[in-house]
Amino acid sequence: MKKIGIMGGSFNPIHIGHLHLAESARVEFGLDQVIFVPTGDNPFKTANDEVDRSQRYKMVEMAISSNPNFFALPIEIDRYGKSYTIDTIQEIQKRFPESALYFITGADIMFEVTRWKQAELLLKNVVFITAFRPGCPKKKFKNRVRYLKKAYHARILKLVSTEMDIASTDIRKRIKTNKSIKYLLPESVEEYIKTQHLYQTKGKKIETI
Repeated sequence: MKKIGIMGGSFNPIHIGHLHLAESARVEFGLDQVIFVPTGDNPFKTANDEVDRSQRYKMVEMAISSNPNFFALPIEIDRYGKSYTIDTIQEIQKRFPESALYFITGADIMFEVTRWKQAELLLKNVVFITAFRPGCPKKKFKNRVRYLKKAYHARILKLVSTEMDIASTDIRKRIKTNKSIKYLLPESVEEYIKTQHLYQTKGKKIETI
């Protein structure tokens, strides 16, 4: 059976931390492919996109172009209204009916997932690959995983990889304050942000060196 990883997120913008997490999960758990699914209208976040969703998708395509095991799907970008993970998972299951799905995410999501739409069905239909982020309490996480497995029969795998404390929020802030973003994201994405004047305060230019 084919094993497909799923990476969801705003990717606003996508950075090397996202790519490193996806590749680490692919290698560690023998995934055949990893699908990147940029969010559309996230029900848990106030609409605060600073770039068009089509531009976020374009940056994802640029970032993953050199990896033949990565590809992007505009499922949520093209969806009208709120985007729920369970709807996206079911759509991917229709497209890949003979595949096992692995949802790649940070460990912090384990404390939020039960608030998601049809959480019980979601936890039943996919395997969660969780990676630690800086600051995540390990004992608390271990207890949470134990609870989810007992209450929801969840399948949760722990990904141990090099931590990369990079955040899209910080990248956007650095651009606004004219600080360098080099090596935080792929060069193609950096150049796209620069030429399209994304996230910039009027009159400012991105520092590249």
